[in-house]
Amino acid sequence: DYITVNGTSAQSAAIGAGISEIRVVSTTNCHINIGQDPTAAATDNNGVYLPAGVVEYYHVTPGQKVAVIQDSAGGTLCVASMTR
Repeated sequence: DYITVNGTSAQSAAIGAGISEIRVVSTTNCHINIGQDPTAAATDNNGVYLPAGVVEYYHVTPGQKVAVIQDSAGGTLCVASMTR
């Protein structure tokens, strides 16, 4: 999934059945939050800072979503489901 990153929190589609890990990378500095109905905020109190171009892996459960908001400029967040 690709999510447009801008000044408003945006969510991915729900994580599908059988998925326990995701890989995320963004074209811009952003903040992400993962949960059932998450909202991302440009503070570390409501999300995790993700620098542009840094690949991170997160353990997830089916039904969760990824929310993202820009740090200072728009871009794109890629969320890839990982299977084992």
